[in-house]
Amino acid sequence: MVAGKSLLETDLLGALVLLVVGIVAIILVLLLLKEYMATKKPYHLAWAVSFLVLFISGVLIIFLGWEDTLASPLVPPVAAFIPACLAIGLVFAVWPDAKYGFIYAIYCLIVIGVLTLMKLDVFLSDMASMAVMGSHIPSGLIISFLPLYTAFVSKDTEWTSAFFGIGGLLISFGGVLLAIATVGDGNPDLLLLIFDILPYLLLIVGVLFVLGIGLPSKWKVEIPVISGLF
Repeated sequence: MVAGKSLLETDLLGALVLLVVGIVAIILVLLLLKEYMATKKPYHLAWAVSFLVLFISGVLIIFLGWEDTLASPLVPPVAAFIPACLAIGLVFAVWPDAKYGFIYAIYCLIVIGVLTLMKLDVFLSDMASMAVMGSHIPSGLIISFLPLYTAFVSKDTEWTSAFFGIGGLLISFGGVLLAIATVGDGNPDLLLLIFDILPYLLLIVGVLFVLGIGLPSKWKVEIPVISGLF
């Protein structure tokens, strides 16, 4: 990867894969917003925010490249909205009558706000990694295991929820890779390998989330073709 060069210049295939991910993400945003306007269910709005951030992140990476995009101090707090909003939406979807979704949303906003201040060197910038973990770890656990709980453990089990959980596990793995890539100067060969893998990992994650959102009746969003598979 060369700083100052776009992904279009350094990895055309990776850029095309990220473009596909972005198209999938923006289609999901539109479908989720349509559902939210019709039902006013908060998890539709939370997921729409998550995929909108994913779309914007993909566009930035395509035109600025991985290194220049990740170098911005605002990237970690903005990127934290992806797993946070996925997790908030899931909590709302699984426990619609409880206040857990609002409580977790407030927690995420506080942690992301603290992370933003840290990354902007307002205070304790050296401890920003703690805020990153405070946001990503609980959100990653929720989006990885709560769908698996609804798929195999809860009283109204529905196996198609597992697609969401598998997507959550993979996107959490992607977050670990990004964390490795942004710690210190890094090993150039390792960074190159990580940046080469991530577009394809995100594509697989996107497909799993489409299935995980479009199939389970518990929180089903009508996605053409996908929603009629089972």
